[in-house]
Amino acid sequence: MTSIEDFLSEYFDILQSDADEVNCCVISLKDYRYAIDAVKLNFYLVVLCRRGGACNVTVGQHDFSISSSTISIIPPQTLFSIKNFSGTFVADLLFFKSDFIKKGFVKSEVMEELLLINPDYPPIFDLEETKFQDFSYKFAKIKDETESQSPFCLEVSRLYILQILYDYNRVCKLCLLNSDKLINRQYQVMYAFRKLVDKNFHQYKTVKEYAGLMYLSSKYLSECVKNQTGISALDLIQNRIMLEATLLLKYATLSVKNISDKLGFTSTSSFSRFFKSVKGVSPIHYREKPKN
Repeated sequence: MTSIEDFLSEYFDILQSDADEVNCCVISLKDYRYAIDAVKLNFYLVVLCRRGGACNVTVGQHDFSISSSTISIIPPQTLFSIKNFSGTFVADLLFFKSDFIKKGFVKSEVMEELLLINPDYPPIFDLEETKFQDFSYKFAKIKDETESQSPFCLEVSRLYILQILYDYNRVCKLCLLNSDKLINRQYQVMYAFRKLVDKNFHQYKTVKEYAGLMYLSSKYLSECVKNQTGISALDLIQNRIMLEATLLLKYATLSVKNISDKLGFTSTSSFSRFFKSVKGVSPIHYREKPKN
């Protein structure tokens, strides 16, 4: 998995000395354009989007858009991608390790609950203006503390992160309680489909196969997925396969043939054709190209 130090270096050209271990930090982005493609982190990433732009995000089984006045948390050990930036994307990114937060005075069972990001729902929430300003203030204070390296800067930063986690959990509960998706049949079908895809994409690659597993018609399944996500059921299947393929090509030492076998393709050539049809380049060329 990718560490904070490696993530900052690879995607933002921020280098740390060998002696520096980053436990938490905040960076501000303006008009960011580089895609972050198929990454697993060993830390939490909190995105506070300010204004102007937007981008598409995949976190685990969820696809959603980050746009103005939203907050999103990407938990560790979760495969994610960020791409398709539009407008002027302005955001603050908060990075922190769970061990760093657990050094505080809050009971461990309370901390575990705060750090738990419910995988049943996309980890993105709209913020009212006053709540957005409150989050923005806390992000700025953490940035000031970590950059100034004043006495007790880590302790103060830890307290601000705890406040952010408490506030995020409040926002989550309020949004989910007010969401009609909790009783929406099509949403339930879409969610069950995405869970099946996340578990079985190595084996099943067609809408018909998943419809059979769910005892639904392919047409009804496709309608539910399209209505709830805006993209087709087949695209969701292929996106999940591609997310895993790009991760393996970037970070694994497996050969293209072994990756093809691992993803359940009948041959290396069929995997290569599939990959090129989506990415525009062959798996070999994708693996050899610069990361940015």
